[in-house]
Formats: sequence, C-alpha cells, structure tokens
Amino acid sequence: MTGSLSVRGDVMPIGGVTGKIEAAVQSGMKKVIIPESNMDDVLIEERYRDKIQIIPVKNMSEVLENALIGTGKDGLVTKMKKITNIVPTEIIPKTPKPTTHT
Repeated sequence: MTGSLSVRGDVMPIGGVTGKIEAAVQSGMKKVIIPESNMDDVLIEERYRDKIQIIPVKNMSEVLENALIGTGKDGLVTKMKKITNIVPTEIIPKTPKPTTHT
C-alpha cells in the first residue's frame, strides 16, 4: 500500500504505478487498487495484463469498498461515504469578539 489522501478523503496520484503493479503481479497479487488519476500512467507489459485486476478509485470510501471484507464492511463504507461526500453549503462566520460593557 502506498499513497496519500487529501483532507476530504480523495485518493492522490502515486509515482511509479506501472512498476508497483508489475511487482504486485510478481508477488502473486490478483488485484490492485490505484488512484483513478493514475490510469493514464499504467503501461504494463502484455505478459502481466491477464494476471492482475486494476481497480481505479477516487476516494477513501471506494478504497474501503474494494479492500474490506466481513460483516462490518457495509456500515463502515456507508459512514465513509457520508464523510467523503460532504459538501459545505455555507460559510460559517467568525465568532464575533466579545463586547465590553462599561
């Protein structure tokens, strides 16, 4: 696993994606999750193409949806989708300075 997330949970691009995918195949992996923004960078050799499934993702909820298994998966993925899909609808004004009464 490599990479980083934005504060909103967006998956950021990684470097060396082709080499990482080929190394995953050589290690026996059947699936890899990569940032969707790296899909144009994937140039794997023909001999590796049928050996690996590449899953492009945009945000952390998609990562969890594809990486987790088990009974708690659905609840966690649902919570993460709520967090990553939050769009601010208004700007909260600064707290006014307290006034002093004399």
